[in-house]
Amino acid sequence: MIIVKIGGVVATDQGLLKALLADFVALRGRGVVLVHGGGKEVTSLSEKLGLKAEFRDGIRLTSPAEMEVVDMVLGGKINIDLVRRARAAGLDAVGLGGQDGGLFTGEPRLIDGHVGRTGRIVNVRPRVLDVLAAAGYFPIVHSTSTDSAGQGLNINADEAAQELAMAAGAEALVYVSDIAGVLKDGAVLPRLDEASVNAEIAAGVISGGMVPKVRSARQAVAAGVGKVVIGGFQREGDLVKLLAGQSGTTIV
Repeated sequence: MIIVKIGGVVATDQGLLKALLADFVALRGRGVVLVHGGGKEVTSLSEKLGLKAEFRDGIRLTSPAEMEVVDMVLGGKINIDLVRRARAAGLDAVGLGGQDGGLFTGEPRLIDGHVGRTGRIVNVRPRVLDVLAAAGYFPIVHSTSTDSAGQGLNINADEAAQELAMAAGAEALVYVSDIAGVLKDGAVLPRLDEASVNAEIAAGVISGGMVPKVRSARQAVAAGVGKVVIGGFQREGDLVKLLAGQSGTTIV
């Protein structure tokens, strides 16, 4: 299985998305699963509804009211649109969230003394993806979950992709966005190990939303995922280059 998490402009720019879907068509048959979030869209709708978006180290502090927005945006508009476009590209896409088939079970996480509907995954049951892949479907997963009481949880999409890759024993995990990789002084760092990850976070080189992304990547590598790459997408063929380690930042 290959897990690809998309974010940034790649997830919303129709030209880039069309080119990315062409790469997925080229990888058809290799058990590719697409994972997405939708943080900017959630923030935009939340603000329109008078809800303040708050973050700690790139993690959203999701209130019960904002959880409703997360469900509407991730499980509604974004996931449905991605499925429609993937099917138009020739992929037999199926949209689902962490609650479907018991894919993810989570628990609320404590962040700076705040407990809301931001969650962490405590169990992954990838069987539903195995069934879909065996039948030739292309799963598109949005990063929500449920807790043991059946209440919704907002999961950081990078963490969702990481947990899924680890549970499935994935061949590769690729984080794709409009950023070419982990940058330092404007240049892509081609490789990062645990020591350099910690040093660059402490120095502020790795900051904001890149912090949970890199931490997730590091944990996935430590758990035995075959390859973890963080990189950008600008044209058709770039996903194949990332998988081959020819671009982006490879976590070792």
